[in-house]
Amino acid sequence: MPLGFLLAAWYLAIARPVSMTFYLHCLILVVLGCLLRSWAAGYLFKGKRVAVGGPYAYIRNPLYVGSFILGIGFCVALWQRPLSLSSVVLALVFLIGFGVLYRAKTLAEEIELTNNLGESYLSYARKVPPFLPTRGRVAGLGQQRFSWELYRRNREYECWLGSAAVLLYLYVRYRHGF
Repeated sequence: MPLGFLLAAWYLAIARPVSMTFYLHCLILVVLGCLLRSWAAGYLFKGKRVAVGGPYAYIRNPLYVGSFILGIGFCVALWQRPLSLSSVVLALVFLIGFGVLYRAKTLAEEIELTNNLGESYLSYARKVPPFLPTRGRVAGLGQQRFSWELYRRNREYECWLGSAAVLLYLYVRYRHGF
């Protein structure tokens, strides 16, 4: 069984918002993460061209940043009074695991994009920061429009469906105290 499934089962066993305020914070962060991922997916034509529109004009990895925000949102539901060791360990596993896995993944993807797209990707990478929009919207990258077809092809709706299922589960756990 993959480690991700074990961690998900562990999360579902222990996560329960302690108040509606915590649930709403969780919900807001998850929705923001899904929105960023959705916005990015409508510009991403994987391996065929450099995505420069939408969030890609601010950061090179908006899908990963969206996933991080979404993950932090779900970590909010781990907060308990008193804070349990299980909650702390699971949140740390998320933070450390995300940092290690996504750093390795972005490095591998940058090599692949450089090999496939050459100078157009290298020029883009020199101008646009990887994770934090420290330069604001970078001008002069070219024009791209959001495409619902790309959004659909990239299957980003699955992020919404999975997140909605977990949010519903967390809401039921909160309301019924189980």
